[in-house]
Amino acid sequence: MALRTMLKAPLLLLGLLTEGLAQLAIPASIPWGFWALPENLTVVEGASVELRCGVSTPGSAVQWAKDGLLLGPNPRIPGFPRYRLEEDPARLGEFHLHIDACDLSDDADYECQVGHAEMGPELGSPRVILSILGGQTLSNISANMNEGSQQKLFTVEATARCGN
Repeated sequence: MALRTMLKAPLLLLGLLTEGLAQLAIPASIPWGFWALPENLTVVEGASVELRCGVSTPGSAVQWAKDGLLLGPNPRIPGFPRYRLEEDPARLGEFHLHIDACDLSDDADYECQVGHAEMGPELGSPRVILSILGGQTLSNISANMNEGSQQKLFTVEATARCGN
């Protein structure tokens, strides 16, 4: 009888835990440790952009990676004068990467990374792509024509867009 009761107690506890957890609303699209994720963005060259990241693990050190290169946790990112890491004082756990005056060198994969969390392993957001549309206008297309020629002269203006 005692063995039978001992077997029922863990099963009952497991059933309660399973039922209780099944009722929690956990979005499948956001990995554990994050409450907001960056998204793929496309901007025109010269525009500013913000890549957003919301972290739910207290005591976290957050940094961004660009094409696998770790940018570091400092608000002013060394070697990247147009980049800054901003925390929102009104909301704990927001770590946004701001890039001012985007140029084609900013066209890359980015990832928000969390390390040294007090209550969990290192985490990384899914990689996102920042695409920069650069433009260059081609003009001054001309043609030499002989007097009396039947050729028609026309002007062409084209804009080339570069990006992934």
